[in-house]
Amino acid sequence: MKKWLKILLIVLGVLVGIILLAGIFAGPIVRAYAEKHSEELCHRKATIKHVRINFLTGKVAVIGLDVKEENGKDRFLYFDKLKVRVSLPRLLGKTVRINKIQLNDLTGRVIQNGNRFNFSDIIDFYTKDRKPKPKKKKGKWTVDIRNIHVKSADVLYQDLRMGSKFDTKDVNIKVPRLKLKHGLTRVNMTTAFRNGGDFALKGGYDIRKGDFEAHVKMHELPLNMAWPYLRKVLNVGSLSGKLRGDANVSGCVKHITDMVFSGTAGLSNFKAVNKDKSPLLSFSSFDMNLEKGDLGKKDFKIDEVTLKDLIVNFDVFEDGTTLSRLRSGKSSAKNNDSAVELVETAETAGKSSKMSGKSAKSSDKKNNPTVEPAETVETAKKPNLTATKYLVKKLSVSNGKILYADHSVSPQTQHFEVSGVQIQADNLSNNNTSPIQLKAKLGTMGELVCKAKINPFDLKNAAANISIKNLNIKDFTPYSLYYLAYPVEDGLLEFASDITIQNNWLESQNMLDIYKPAFGKKDKSIKPAAAKIPMKAAMYVITDRKGHAKMELPVTGDVSSPEFSFRKVIWKTFLNLVVKIAASPVDFIAKAVAGDETFKPISIPVDAPKELTIEHVHQLNAIAEYLKEKKEMDLEVFLTPHADAGLNARHEGELKQQWFDLMKNHLVKQGVPADRVLLMNEKKEHKSKGNMRIDFNLKYEEE
Repeated sequence: MKKWLKILLIVLGVLVGIILLAGIFAGPIVRAYAEKHSEELCHRKATIKHVRINFLTGKVAVIGLDVKEENGKDRFLYFDKLKVRVSLPRLLGKTVRINKIQLNDLTGRVIQNGNRFNFSDIIDFYTKDRKPKPKKKKGKWTVDIRNIHVKSADVLYQDLRMGSKFDTKDVNIKVPRLKLKHGLTRVNMTTAFRNGGDFALKGGYDIRKGDFEAHVKMHELPLNMAWPYLRKVLNVGSLSGKLRGDANVSGCVKHITDMVFSGTAGLSNFKAVNKDKSPLLSFSSFDMNLEKGDLGKKDFKIDEVTLKDLIVNFDVFEDGTTLSRLRSGKSSAKNNDSAVELVETAETAGKSSKMSGKSAKSSDKKNNPTVEPAETVETAKKPNLTATKYLVKKLSVSNGKILYADHSVSPQTQHFEVSGVQIQADNLSNNNTSPIQLKAKLGTMGELVCKAKINPFDLKNAAANISIKNLNIKDFTPYSLYYLAYPVEDGLLEFASDITIQNNWLESQNMLDIYKPAFGKKDKSIKPAAAKIPMKAAMYVITDRKGHAKMELPVTGDVSSPEFSFRKVIWKTFLNLVVKIAASPVDFIAKAVAGDETFKPISIPVDAPKELTIEHVHQLNAIAEYLKEKKEMDLEVFLTPHADAGLNARHEGELKQQWFDLMKNHLVKQGVPADRVLLMNEKKEHKSKGNMRIDFNLKYEEE
């Protein structure tokens, strides 16, 4: 072998030996220096088990790094091994190329308290009293980082002020190449949570432009992880459930409001309970399939929304309802549906009906309560939804249940259950009306069917047909006791309503039919809240021979008025009618049955013979049949000679008594007890000159 070649090999061998020795000794030196000066370098105590450096291959390994918290005792960060491999030859070309960064078994804690973190002292250490150094002109260097891999990491995040905690395990992150100049940096991340659920993300991010795209998957994530944040706005005891989702998201961080997304999302086994641990809301599953959501164009298309086994607990209190109490520290009596408010409506109805009862004939307008637009009240501004496009191709709610409880009444709480709720809707949109169908079971045997065409985002124009059948009114005994002091013993209710809304103006024809309504004996220990409402008398009067108590309840009003409430108007219409029926039963009978002249007034000449004509007999026979059917009602007879009849008091009294005796005797012969036919001293005005008019009225004395 030539001498120069031997010398070259010896020199290279020596250099390799020196490099190997340097690598062997460099690691311990670096470890010792880092441990000794850790507080100077990073303001924390740190220990390292081993540092290995290979100058031939460009590999660096840090094993067992343990960084303490600021107190020097608790662990802040630890990892088992960090491997870095640098391409040394590329340094000659002014390129820092890192071929591999692998971090194994990282354990870390991120603790937040207000706006401070458990690493804020490190940031303060590096930024305190440090002036930026002037940039020096250097040669153009490029950085190329590839194959970043974080393997089996555990990271705990806690917000002490909010009380939240996210404890992740098995965090794995892979970045094939970090693109600092152009193009998307691809990221693949998976993690699980110690209290259940897992999360995965696969996407890309353009560091310079800010563009991003991601495919996100969630599986069985516990909803209670978000509870510390939700409890700030919801006045409930707790929330639980499992979140799931599979979505694609894209956009730009510089224009985040233009984000586009699609995919599926769901929530299963959801439960919300009140602070007293009583149930509030629950469902077995909620699923949504979003075809596309474009925030920039405000266009949202949803293929399907399904909700199963929904249970809603709705409670009414004297100072508010379940809904008004959902927001912390707020209860609203303004929108209260409590019995107190209904009592006020009932009392108002009683007073207004007394006023109108003085006149036998009232205009249709008075009989048809209407809520006009409030001219002096400024209408609240509503969000403009027309600029945003919504489309739900299919909506399905199955096996729903509403548990209603009114605690504002006494002595019994009014409970009512709506079960088997089914809602089907197709092509729900804010641009047009769509068909919706609702079915449900009411109470023990009632059935509800509602078919409507509405725009759920704009109720300016709509139509609906509502049908209620076989509703057992005995289910409402607590209300009956509270308002009237009478328990309900029997009765089935049917209700039919046709509703149309055109340009906010509602017109509704409502038919109420109660079959064989029956009330028990009055509970004298109860002071009824609506004592002036003669419900029992009205039901007794209007119940026909077949056992039906039928009433028409027309309703009109401006739905855009803040004062309008369909429920309140229906209730007021019903109470007005009840009071009028009880005050003047014969007027109701005449109107209820077209052509019924049973109780029509009789006009006779003052000097006529004191005998009943065939017409009188026919009418009195009809009255007798009615009185025998309505055994709890008395007949009041009013005899009024015209003012120009020229009768003195004595002659008038004799004439009235003679005619009364004729009619009473005939009714008694027909089977009417004598004590149920009463002669009244009150006079009724009439315009039949020279005649005497006989008026009839029915009287029902409540207990």
